[in-house]
Amino acid sequence: MGPLSAAHAVASAGDGFVTVSLAGSLFFNVSPDASRSQVLLYLVITMVPFVLLAPFVGPIIDHFRRGQRMVAAATYGIRAAFCIGLAVTLFDLTFYVIVLALLVANRAQGVIKQALIPKLVGETEDLVTTNARLAKLATVAGGTGLFMAGAIQELVGAPWALRIGALLYLLAAVAILRVRPITAGPDPPPELEYAELHTPSVMVASLGFMAIRAAVGFFVFMLAFTFRRASEPPWVYGAAVVVYGAGAFLGNVVAPYLRRRFHEEQLIAVALAAPAVMTLIAIVSVTRGLLIVIAFLVGMSTTLARQGFDSLVQRRAPDAVRGRAFARYETRFQLSWVLGGILATAIVVPAEFSMVLLSAVYLPAIALYLRGAREARRYEGESPDPAHDLAMTRLAAANGWRRDGYPRLAVIDAVAAADLVLAVGRVEVTTHVRERLDGLRQAALDPEAELAAAEADRAIALARDVVRPTPPAPPAQRPSRSSAPHSQPDGGETDGSPPPSDTGSRRYLPTDPPREPSRRARADPRP
Repeated sequence: MGPLSAAHAVASAGDGFVTVSLAGSLFFNVSPDASRSQVLLYLVITMVPFVLLAPFVGPIIDHFRRGQRMVAAATYGIRAAFCIGLAVTLFDLTFYVIVLALLVANRAQGVIKQALIPKLVGETEDLVTTNARLAKLATVAGGTGLFMAGAIQELVGAPWALRIGALLYLLAAVAILRVRPITAGPDPPPELEYAELHTPSVMVASLGFMAIRAAVGFFVFMLAFTFRRASEPPWVYGAAVVVYGAGAFLGNVVAPYLRRRFHEEQLIAVALAAPAVMTLIAIVSVTRGLLIVIAFLVGMSTTLARQGFDSLVQRRAPDAVRGRAFARYETRFQLSWVLGGILATAIVVPAEFSMVLLSAVYLPAIALYLRGAREARRYEGESPDPAHDLAMTRLAAANGWRRDGYPRLAVIDAVAAADLVLAVGRVEVTTHVRERLDGLRQAALDPEAELAAAEADRAIALARDVVRPTPPAPPAQRPSRSSAPHSQPDGGETDGSPPPSDTGSRRYLPTDPPREPSRRARADPRP
């Protein structure tokens, strides 16, 4: 982690130099005195990098996942080149195009960092600690860069601050090349990739964090407009910004300690509940001090939920699609933030009613999140074999397609269910069964081939034999404990007991004895 930490710290200091150099532009600063139309334009511009991030940048990162440190170094180099370009074209027409490109590269760098961390951390329980440590390091380094850049800009001007920022990015590129990530394993099946990224816990956590981001966007711009209407002095704006940053830093500090006692999903629940209490109190009466306290809690909840969600995706997402996963979720989170900011900008209401709107975001989000998280734990915790549970879901979907008259989709889902169980390597099937499954898959993927309902029934029957656990022997035929024979690899018994009903098409490996089926597995998925 040392080279990645060094690169991240140096690059964060470079970000501070860039921010100070471009502080007068619309991209990096919106004055509290700006008109609402200017603020709306700023919100739209912040979405531009994310329009490119999900469809283009994420797949590129995954394509070069075995050389992601090279991609990270190239991205730092590109950012350095953009800084040099900005120093030459400062506030010209070309300047705005380069700034947008720099923003895209900055977001891409964040996705690469999130994708690299699981390859450098040995234990998944340490992901929250690692993410929080990098965030704290970035805060300290970025603040140092801001201070130094302000002094340098006063002495020699913004172009030289940009040149120093470019040098820092080049140093970060050199540091990141020293990273030695764990060698990537073979690609998992596409069905398993999709299932891991769409497990209930990940989906519920993403919705909870989207609610937090929307509330943050609304609160930040509501706070600015509220202070402006009240003609608050400039130091109040500064105090609110400092307190928000302090809350965000504290969230990074306490996240590792909370992770030792709670799961990532529970961190997000705490992040939702913390600011909700104060927004309810503020409905009665809003004061300057109360708004600053809420700013502190909103900042802390944002980073606390961020560490929980990032660690959850890093633990769940397969390496082959981790870049796309983070790019996709980051786009959704930014869109939520923008929508919250647009709502705060578009309406003019008293501060107390703004607290009502914030409470209307937090409270339903808490209730829905807690219920969704409970159902997700129940779904994912019934069986010690999550691949088997996901396979049962796909098998049930295949039955639904067959019932609705879509045999091609039924075959695809049925074969995918069998692939999920076979992918974990704990179940063997005969070559004949594999050939039949492959033949049905190829026929279903061929748009010119005609599939009848009989093929769908055949695929579902084969998949059911693979997916469903081998039933235990009836009590009347089960020998006594003292004379119980050992199971043979083909599923039969040495005492001549009858073989399973699938005649050996599916068998457990010797290291995986038959187990009692889970409640979901016992539910017959047939129509």
